[in-house]
Order: sequence, then C-alpha cells, then structure tokens
Amino acid sequence: MLSRPHPCQRLSAAKQTRGTGATPTRHPATAARRPRSDRRPVAAIPAAAAFSPHPYNLQASPAVGAPSALASVVASGPTAAAGPCRSRPGALRTRMLTSAAAAAGAGAGNSTSDTSSPNAPSSSSSSSPTFVEVPADGRVVLVGITGATGRSALQGLLAAMGPGRTRHTLLAMTRNPGGASAQGLPAGVTAVAGDLDNPASLEPALRGAAAVYCHALSKDGATADPQELVRARSLAAAARAAGVKLILYNSSGGRGCGYGISQMEQKHQVEDILAAAVPTVALQATLFMEELWKRYTRPGILKGSFTWSSPGDRPIQLVAARDLGLAAGSLLAAGGAQMPSAAAAGTAAGGGGALRLRAIELAGDELSPEQMCAAFSKVQCAPVRHNRAPAWPFWFLARDVWRISRFLTERGYQADVAACRRQFPGMLTFEEFLVRTGWADPSRTFEDGIAFATAAADAGKQPPAAVGGGAAAAGSASAAAAAAAKEQ
Repeated sequence: MLSRPHPCQRLSAAKQTRGTGATPTRHPATAARRPRSDRRPVAAIPAAAAFSPHPYNLQASPAVGAPSALASVVASGPTAAAGPCRSRPGALRTRMLTSAAAAAGAGAGNSTSDTSSPNAPSSSSSSSPTFVEVPADGRVVLVGITGATGRSALQGLLAAMGPGRTRHTLLAMTRNPGGASAQGLPAGVTAVAGDLDNPASLEPALRGAAAVYCHALSKDGATADPQELVRARSLAAAARAAGVKLILYNSSGGRGCGYGISQMEQKHQVEDILAAAVPTVALQATLFMEELWKRYTRPGILKGSFTWSSPGDRPIQLVAARDLGLAAGSLLAAGGAQMPSAAAAGTAAGGGGALRLRAIELAGDELSPEQMCAAFSKVQCAPVRHNRAPAWPFWFLARDVWRISRFLTERGYQADVAACRRQFPGMLTFEEFLVRTGWADPSRTFEDGIAFATAAADAGKQPPAAVGGGAAAAGSASAAAAAAAKEQ
C-alpha cells in the first residue's frame, strides 16, 4: 500500500517546479483523486440532496420558504454549527441573508412562511397580504385544551373572546364529552365529540366551524411523538373537508435554528401540514413560563436556588401559555388574520400543495437568569440565587434537553417583545405571571392546574383562585376561567 505524502514533501515538490512552467508530479497515493476542476460546485447540488426534506425557513428572508443556509448546518451535523450568536434579533438573519438567497434560488417548490414581527406580517415586499375573515358569530373548535398548559391558554382565550366579549360559539373537542375534563369546562365553552386518533370523528366535530384553535396534538415528552404528524394530517384533511377558514396553531419558535431539537422541528412540520390544507397562523411560543412551575424546577426555587444552565447574564425570552390563547382570541375577536397572498405562497415539502402560513414568534418578556432571580426574590419575599449547572450530562440523559440548553445559550429565540405586547395588550411580564399564578404559595402545584388571578387580585382585592384536578375541581376551574374572562 502506498503511504500518503507528508505535507513537507508536497511543499518541496511545488517549490522545485515553481516558475518553470512544469506541472508538479503528483504522489501516487493521491494521483487517483479527482482534480478540483472536475468536482461539482456546491451551488449545483440539487436542493433535495443538499438539504433535509423539511424546509427550514430563514426569518425575514426575501426567498421566503426556501431552504436557508442554516439548513446546511443541520445537514452537516453538530460539528458544523456556527459559534455563539449573542447579537440581538435580526443580526443572525442579516448575516445569513445573502448566502440563504443564493442557496435557495427563486424558492420554487418550497413552503412559504411569514416569520416577521406581528405588526409587519408580510415578509416579502412582492406579496400582497390578504385578510382571512372569520365571521363574528362563527363556531370556533378548540383542540388540545384539557391539559395543564391548554387550560392556561383557554383562560387567555376567554379573556379576549369569552362570553359577553364576542358572539363566537366555543366548542372544546374531547374524546368523551361526558368525562370529567369536559364537565369542568368553564361557562361559554361546550364539549363536542372528536378524537384525533379516529379520523372519521373529526369532520363531524369540525362541521360548520369557521376556525380551529389547536393547542396540542400530543402530550409533552422528552422527544417528539411521531403520532403528532399523523394527527396533524387527519386534522388538516378534516378541516379542509369541513370548510374551516382559519387554523391557529400553538407552535414553537426557533424555526430554522439548526440545533436539531426534535420537538421544535416536528412542530414546524405540523405548521406546513396544516397550512397546506387551510390558511394557518402559527403562534410560535418561546420558553413557557409555566415550565418553571414543574416539579423538577419550582421546589428548588422556593428554597432559594434557581438551577439553570445558561449564563447568568444571557437573556431568555419567555411567554405565558395563557398568552398563546390571548393572541389567538385577539385575532379571532378582530375578525380574522392577515395572510400571505396565494401568489406569494410556495408549496409544501414533497409537493403537497400551496401553503398559506403566517408565523408569529411570541414573547411577553425577556430576562436573564439573574433578573429572573430578582423577580423570584421579590415575589417570594426571600432571596433566590442563580446556580449555573453544566448541560453536558443531558447529552447522555436526554439529548434534546442538551440541544435546547445550547440553543438558549448560543442563539435564543428571536421574537420582537415590544411588537408582541403592542399587538396583544395584556400579555404578562414574568413578574406579573408569578404574582397572578400564586407562585409563592407552596401548597399549589403544576399538576393541580394553574389559575390566573385578575389584575384586581394583584392589588390585593381578591385572592388567586386555586384550581384542583379532576371532577372535584370543576367548580373551581369554572370560577377561575370566568374570572379570567372578566379581566382587563
């Protein structure tokens, strides 16, 4: 076997032939390699071969929906990932704009997504946005609102379009309309039979509906649940068959970030599936404030230690799950949503049809762990300190948690917090969230459900309503949701 030449040997050969016009003799071990001139340039590689099947979109890119340059990071693996991006919103997008447009070409055959700020819904100057109207007295079907964060979102939705605020009919889809969760629905919300795992039951549940608010298609898990995509296809087909005009979907921010976070990427695939069937607004959540209520986080904070892997001064964007419902309700109460024009729409991955997708990345506050500790300390009336824990153990224990930690530390979400708060008045700051959920009361738990007290309760005029679990808590849940409907 021929050994490869040492770099010094190659350099010596080059020096000997320099200026003589002779071609350097190639070492036998490398002579068979294809000359560089014969190698196919990167730009000539078809998009299907150069990028993963899922269309990663670059926010505010003129080649809307085309695979961004960030997609190549995903395709080439974690070693190719860019270094930390600590610039604020727009800097990463600006740096990648030219290369993304060159890689994408005209963007034909890829999905269209509007990921601009809420007050600037069109991400392409050549598109003419159209308004998708939802009748003021239309039926709105709510999907996935019986879980913990779903119940929080329902309280926000009722605050924007509950009884006495709009003339919409609110229907909560559930497998068992006679079950405990259905019996605990607040006033103004009626249960309707429908099972995401039984496609035949979906069209009757959606028949006559003008809009659908989909909060969740699967339970929380350490990794993405493949069944979520199956349910999304069933829901999309049923919504199109039933003549639904608009879907509002609780998705995730960070689209196209390139960190390989399975839950994020799958939610973005769901966006495309729904938007290929019905005009869809993707309400892309940043970090849920409710996550801090969970049993692996809150007990330590109540004892004075906030364990978090990000640096103490690294800002983190947060949103209350309640405010996902508030945003959805605000759009419906306003009569619909502005969408990209059909002419500007691309096509779903695999040629599944044109997409009508508007994405809004939502955040109600942006704080560093140290600033969050200050809020905890104020609400708890006791000092709380940030304890930065290493993220590397999660590489072995829960790979997606490790990826999320890297994402929050190196890139973070890119929502325009000020624009979100302008378009959706009433979004909670982090401190308001802590006060209105009764954070300092150690007897309350995430599993029991989170009830949001009204602004009057913040001033001490009434105590926060406790929410229990199961049928026994139905009265408390109804009272809490009714109180939320009267706020503002």
